Amino acid sequence: MRLSVIIVNYNTFELTCKCIESVLKHTSLSDYEIILVDNDSSECPPQLFQERFPEIELIVSPENVGFAKGNNLGIAKARGEYILLLNSDIELVEDAIVPLLDYMQHNPSVGVVSPMLIYPDGQLQHVAGRFPGLRYELIELFRLHKLLGGGALLGWYFDHRRLVEADWVWGAFFLMRRQVLESFPRRRLPDDFFMYFEDVQWCYHIKKAGYKVVYNPIVKAVHHVSASSKEHGVSMHKLQLSLNNEYIFWKKERGEWYARLLMGVRALKYLSLRQPHFLALARVYGRVFWQGLPHDE
Repeated sequence: MRLSVIIVNYNTFELTCKCIESVLKHTSLSDYEIILVDNDSSECPPQLFQERFPEIELIVSPENVGFAKGNNLGIAKARGEYILLLNSDIELVEDAIVPLLDYMQHNPSVGVVSPMLIYPDGQLQHVAGRFPGLRYELIELFRLHKLLGGGALLGWYFDHRRLVEADWVWGAFFLMRRQVLESFPRRRLPDDFFMYFEDVQWCYHIKKAGYKVVYNPIVKAVHHVSASSKEHGVSMHKLQLSLNNEYIFWKKERGEWYARLLMGVRALKYLSLRQPHFLALARVYGRVFWQGLPHDE
């Protein structure tokens, strides 16, 4: 089988149905499967998915194990040469999968590729970037990017209308070759984070294994952002979760001094912007710089 499409659902029945319908409607590939993982949703019986789409394989988790572990449940059942992790809030508006599969087939060094993702109103989403690091934070803190020609010239802000080799791409439309799983323990993606920053972690290890991570805007899909997380009005909570995971990741990879210093420089950067929203961000990052995380939770 050429492709396994894995979708994780948590209380977004209609949106997930719309996602599945768009895959079935717009994918010209004949040799693929759709695996739906329900993360202990309370909205409705997950069997309703199979009644509506008898061709899919349904995995029902007895608990909400989070985004990464939910995808690993699907990966364990996947038979495809390529694996597409697709958010339940993605809607295909064209045959976005086959052109990317063909691109990967002709570029064996590419381990992961993501297409252009847009908001429902057509605006671009910035789904690719460079790994966070002290170099970039210091450049922005001292406004050196303004003197040196901007972030795009320095290589960490991308023109999302062009193909680019990135460090990371979002996990919302994450097409990878099965072969990259060989570089991970138990041939599955790291799933120690419940939600947020896991896609950066995946790409970090995929690049360490020698593969390229590519953003390729030859096709696009609509991304109804974060519908399953109900994040409207709680963006600071999302920030804290993402920050915690990032701190834990860099502490493991580079040591505690690096993780704390990164948080501290970022706090100074936001503090220097002198606006209420950025001052709130500075306090969050500054707290982690001074205190770390209790038990790295």
